[in-house]
Amino acid sequence: MRGYPRRSFNEVTPWIDGVPFHDRLIAAIRGARARVWAIVSFIQPDFRFPDGTLWWDLLDECVARGVEVRVLFWRNPRFFKTGHVFLGGAAEREFLAGRGARWSGRWDSSGDDAGHCHHQKAYVVDAEEDGALAFVGGMVLSQATLARPGHAQGLEKHDAFVELRGPVVFDAVCNFVERWNLARMDAEAPPWPDARTAGPLQLPERVPAACGDSDVQLARTVKAGCYECAEGEAEIFEHYKKLFAGARRTIYIENQHPGEYTLLILLEEALLRGVRVVMVVPAEPMRAICAAAEEVMALGEGFAAHRYGPTFRGLAALGGYSGFTLAALARSDPDGTHREIYTHAKLCVVDGECMTIGSANLVDLSMLADHTELNATIWDGPVCLKMLCDLVGEHTGAVVSGDVEALAEMTRVARASRDNLLIGGPVIAGCYALDPARYGLDLPLTRPQAGV
Repeated sequence: MRGYPRRSFNEVTPWIDGVPFHDRLIAAIRGARARVWAIVSFIQPDFRFPDGTLWWDLLDECVARGVEVRVLFWRNPRFFKTGHVFLGGAAEREFLAGRGARWSGRWDSSGDDAGHCHHQKAYVVDAEEDGALAFVGGMVLSQATLARPGHAQGLEKHDAFVELRGPVVFDAVCNFVERWNLARMDAEAPPWPDARTAGPLQLPERVPAACGDSDVQLARTVKAGCYECAEGEAEIFEHYKKLFAGARRTIYIENQHPGEYTLLILLEEALLRGVRVVMVVPAEPMRAICAAAEEVMALGEGFAAHRYGPTFRGLAALGGYSGFTLAALARSDPDGTHREIYTHAKLCVVDGECMTIGSANLVDLSMLADHTELNATIWDGPVCLKMLCDLVGEHTGAVVSGDVEALAEMTRVARASRDNLLIGGPVIAGCYALDPARYGLDLPLTRPQAGV
């Protein structure tokens, strides 16, 4: 395993929300001429694309027309929740045999680490062919991801992916080949259908031709000792640190987690420089975050004894800066009910000039050489600014054209929406501000509040 270089002359297409992305993904896979390779962390067993096609049927369809299909799954039977993990054991193998599945699969095991996750989500289409492309992002194969931009109706999860063409696809191919060849395989989940058919791959030799104006660098998190990497990799963390330290005007974040402590310190330093910061998170985070917040609160001044004590205190400190807004996504329906929109995206846009997007959450497990993660960092002003303006436009309903204007509008709408909810009114547009000092402790403002 090795880090990847920054590569010029790529074409980048961001995809916001699940229906547009999965429509594009299935079209790309159906257009494959030679190879389809997928890295799957979580999958709903009966996941269907927006057009109704079952994931498993799509793989069989590709094989039937002569396309090589390889899928690398994650395996950890002891993980706290495995309902959407295709573990590769006896039940899964019986399912594949019943379908007569002829594509190749391997299961990359977390070994004895019950808390570990091979968390990458990525696809490569036509590796080593002209027109090869890759997809990198945070969306899992679940019906809950199939939301339309704006979330005016339908499912309530917000997410993003990015499509890549050009020289950087070489590195996406390398990542797949390296992980495929070096996957830790348990005896209970051998390669499908057999070790010969799902045999090792050769590293690519051909760097795709230039086809765009974007500089892109793939970055990973890899646990020490994994894939013969003695020290592990924490390149995504390094990218975030450099982006935050170099910010001059704006930092816009969407993430499932509210921050890693070192990064929160860098955000505070940016705020002191006059940088405006907006962080979009779920108003009702995963249970582990809520439990940690309650534990830290119970410790009081002894908060530092908790693994995440400094993190929650660091987030609370950001709330003291007028330039910082912590926000959640939500919608109010015509009948007066409110719907929380769960932020599952893992992205950051800085100064409207560069961004990173991928599978990594803003938590130590995704940043500090533990979980296996993959992000794409992109330097291209027009692409990054459009991504920012599209995101803010979706959440506020406003048409914005610059990064400062975008964050100012997001802040204005989020704070006005919070005030409206506190007096029993609806969500304004699609977002509202949160109290950083109470994150993970309070019910979302879209739920009935005492005294309202």
